[in-house]
Amino acid sequence: MSRQKRTVLCGGMVIDGTGAPARPADVAVVGDRIADVGDIAAGGDDAVLDVTGLTVAPGFHDIHTHYDLELLARPAHLDGLRQGVTTYQIAECGLGFAPASAATHAEFRTYLACLAGTDDVPPWTTIAEYQALYERNAVVNCVSMVPHGIVRAEVMGMTAGAASPAQLDAMKHLVREAMEQGARGLTTGLTYFPSCEADTDELVALAQVVAEYGGVYVTHLRSYSNTMLEAIDEAGEIGRRAGVPVQISHLRPRGPLVGRGAEVLARIDAIRQGGVDMAFDNYTYLKGCTLMAAFVLPPDAYAGGVTVALDTLRDPARRDDLRARMPNEDWTQVHIANVPSAKNRHVAGMTLAAFAESRGTDVFEACVELLIDEELCVSAVGGVIDEDDLRRNFKHPCSYIGSDSIPAGGHRHPRACGCFARYLGHYVREERLLPLEEAVRRITSAAARRFGLTDRGVLAAGMAADITVFDPATIADRATYEQPLTPSEGVHHVLVNGQLVLRDGRLTDARPGCVLG
Repeated sequence: MSRQKRTVLCGGMVIDGTGAPARPADVAVVGDRIADVGDIAAGGDDAVLDVTGLTVAPGFHDIHTHYDLELLARPAHLDGLRQGVTTYQIAECGLGFAPASAATHAEFRTYLACLAGTDDVPPWTTIAEYQALYERNAVVNCVSMVPHGIVRAEVMGMTAGAASPAQLDAMKHLVREAMEQGARGLTTGLTYFPSCEADTDELVALAQVVAEYGGVYVTHLRSYSNTMLEAIDEAGEIGRRAGVPVQISHLRPRGPLVGRGAEVLARIDAIRQGGVDMAFDNYTYLKGCTLMAAFVLPPDAYAGGVTVALDTLRDPARRDDLRARMPNEDWTQVHIANVPSAKNRHVAGMTLAAFAESRGTDVFEACVELLIDEELCVSAVGGVIDEDDLRRNFKHPCSYIGSDSIPAGGHRHPRACGCFARYLGHYVREERLLPLEEAVRRITSAAARRFGLTDRGVLAAGMAADITVFDPATIADRATYEQPLTPSEGVHHVLVNGQLVLRDGRLTDARPGCVLG
């Protein structure tokens, strides 16, 4: 019987994803699986890839993105491949597009256009429909989550207030259906409408459904500022009552908690000691990115939808109240990221301070005028956190990496092009916060196991052949706030499900990606 043709990566240093020390070894791939790791004699019919002087690792797993539309519209997705990312999670912060009817899906497309983009892709109403769309042309893998915001909107519309028992039952049905179709957990965005309207009991009830399927409760907390510790306590209560692991998204102490990250971690440790499996993730930059409307509109202004929120901005009687609610930020450190119209596109990249000066008004009025002009479809980058807090987070044993990538805008956040390369280059190689083997474990096997993927994240026989080949001496982010689209350096080759999708830094024609679940 003839031997099945192999792809053999020869001459590299293997970091297998378990945290074990790097070792010289070859890796053989047959089909979509790893066949062997060790001293492999390549045969004449093998496809040999010489990786001498490079490190061979499992493909990296980005556990937090907003690429729901992006991965359909631009399936090649070099932003992540140039960093070694082979798997993305979508529908984070409760801000996804299914399960929902066509009408609710369309409402959320408008609501989230400044973050998710306006690409013309086919609509989908279920996780199963997304999977069918995705696997027709995907390059990388995708993990779907259940976004609480659209589940609530599907049952209750864009309305405020507590859910009735019947409405809660309807939400539980949608979550159950999505989990049965392969979703790996429930995400919430408790500073965004309509998730912010949910009380703790509602979230516990939905998380209990997720627990039945071995999923994870992933939360953008109710607060990252004044009441952040209380928000962490609520997340812990949900985990305890529902019997579900809890993942806190982008742990970023703000306001009075800036520089007090040790207190935040102590609260998480106390909850873990109480029996709740709580962990968190971060991206590798000090600024964030969100809807610019969040600076001037309270979340409940969206009750009734985008049209009602716009009416609120247009109402002169509301201006004083909205101005008083505006956060106290250093507006020289906040810049406009995405403006879709040709009329105003030239202001993208400007700080809000400079933008206001160019309009001859203050930041509040300038923001309001632009938001009305663009029908709220504007995003902004800003909100600086303390670097020592971030470093402390990276060193914590329950820390994961999620880019929180937002695709829309020519002046978007650089984390989309640089998060993982910056982690391994700046924080691991240069600052030595973690050994390289441990850092790789966290973005491979640890991330995969966290979300129930048992055949990914480790270089071993029988495992899925998602593989990244990089140079640990040169891997680095090159994207900046001024030039956020600049690709990272140091990743040479990437295989997804056994097929080379990036070779010598260049995209191939392979489309082997799929939805995992």
